[in-house]
Amino acid sequence: MELKTFYSPGISHFSYMILSDGKAVVIDPQRDIEEYLSTAAEWQAPITHIFLTHTHADFSGGQIRLSQLSSAPIIMGAKAQVDYPIQTAKDGDVINLGGVDLQVMETPGHTPDHISLLLTDHDASSEPLAVFSGDSLFSGDVGRPDLFGPDLQKELTQKLFETMEKYRAMPDGLLVYPAHGAGSLCGKRVGQRNPSTIGYEKQANLMLQLERFDMFEAELQSAMPTPPAYYFVTAKKNATGEGLELPFQQPQPLSTKDVANWNGTILDLRDQAGFAACHIPGSLNTVTDEHFSLLIGFAIDPHSDIALVGSPSSVSTAAMRLYRMGYDRVKGYLAGGIDAWRKEARQTDSFSYLTPQEAEQNVKSGQALLVDIRTESEQAGERIAQAKSIPLAKLKDQQEELPKDKQIIFLCGHGCRGSLASSMLKSAGFSNVANLAGGMVGWKAAGLSTGTGLPSEVDKAA
Repeated sequence: MELKTFYSPGISHFSYMILSDGKAVVIDPQRDIEEYLSTAAEWQAPITHIFLTHTHADFSGGQIRLSQLSSAPIIMGAKAQVDYPIQTAKDGDVINLGGVDLQVMETPGHTPDHISLLLTDHDASSEPLAVFSGDSLFSGDVGRPDLFGPDLQKELTQKLFETMEKYRAMPDGLLVYPAHGAGSLCGKRVGQRNPSTIGYEKQANLMLQLERFDMFEAELQSAMPTPPAYYFVTAKKNATGEGLELPFQQPQPLSTKDVANWNGTILDLRDQAGFAACHIPGSLNTVTDEHFSLLIGFAIDPHSDIALVGSPSSVSTAAMRLYRMGYDRVKGYLAGGIDAWRKEARQTDSFSYLTPQEAEQNVKSGQALLVDIRTESEQAGERIAQAKSIPLAKLKDQQEELPKDKQIIFLCGHGCRGSLASSMLKSAGFSNVANLAGGMVGWKAAGLSTGTGLPSEVDKAA
C-alpha cells in the first residue's frame, strides 16, 4: 500500500490517494485534478473510486471532472443529496482494494451526510490503521455544525457529540487524516497536525474530552467565528454540480484602460505597506498567504468579475486559489502591474500605515478609534482594552457603526486582515482609515498593554 497526501494552501485542504494492488482511490479531491491523474500514471494504476466524506462548503470539489476522465464512480454517504450520479455507502459497508479495506463509518454532525473511512492494510495488520475523518474530527477541533442554519444546528450538534463518542472508543494508535488544517473555518481552532492519532486527540482536543452534551454544546458554540459568505454559494455548487466540470484557465492580460473602466472587483495582491502607500482607487488588498480564502470569502462576492493586480507569480497563485474556492469570474490581470498604472499618471489612493506607538497616541488623543477585526476566539484569548470589536466577517454589515469624523485604525493578528479591512472601508467611502503595522504581534512587541476577555467586554471598554 502507498498513501499520498495533497495540500492546498490558502484553503488549508488535505486530500489523499491510496494505492493498493494496482488500484488507486482519491479521497476529497480538490478542483484541479491534474495531480491525481499524474500520480495515477506514475503508479501505473487506474483510479477506481472517488470518495467524498461530505458535501464541502469551503472549496469546489474535483469529483465530477475526475470521474469523467477516469470513469471511476463517486462514492458518498447514504444521506448525500446531490444532483449528479453517485454511489452511496452506508455505515459498515466495506470497499475492498485487494490488500486494503476501506470501511464506511457514518459520522454526521458537521453535515448530515458525513462519512469517515477506516483503512485496514491487511499486509500489516488485521486491525484498522487509519481513519480519514473529513471534517468530523480535526487536529485540535471538530467540524462546525452551524452551516445549515439554526433549525438544524441543535440536531447536528447532538449527532456530532455522538460521532465524538465513536472516536473516543477507537484505539489510541489509530492515525487520523483530516480534510483540513490550520486556517480553515470549518472549525474554530483547527490545528495543522497531519496525521494525528486518536490518542493524541484524546489528550489535546478538548472536544473529545467533553463527555456531557451540555458542556460539549456550550464549548462548541462559544466564540464560533462567522463563516465566510462564499461557503453557502460553494456548498450549493457542490450539491448541484454547477460549474464543477470547468477546467482552470489562466487569467488574461488587461490594459490600464480596461481596469480603469472595471465593473467589478479589483484585487491587489501586493504587500500591506506597498498597497497602503499607493493603490488603484476602490481596489481591495490581500496577499496570497495561508489565510487567503478566508479574507477573500469575507470581502468578495463569488459572482463578481475580478481583475488582479500583482506580480506574475502572485497572480497565478491567486487565480488558482480562487478557482479552487469556486470563484469562476477571474477575468484577467493588469499587465505591467501598478507600475504600468503609475507610468500613465492615473489616479491613485493611499491610507496610513501606523506603528503601534502612533496608533496608541492617536487613540489616546481622541483622534482615532481602534477596531479589532480578529475572530471572536482570538479576541477572547487576548485583546486591547480600548479597541472596539468588529470581526472582519461582520465588517460589511457593521461599518455603519463607525464614525466618519475619526480615523479608523484596524487591528488584526499581523496586519494582513487590517489591510483588507482598510481597503474595504476606503471603497465604501471612508476617507480616514489606517492599518496598524504588525497587528497584535507588533503591538505586543512594542511593549504596549493587552488583556483578556470576551469580545462583548471589549466593546464595553471601547
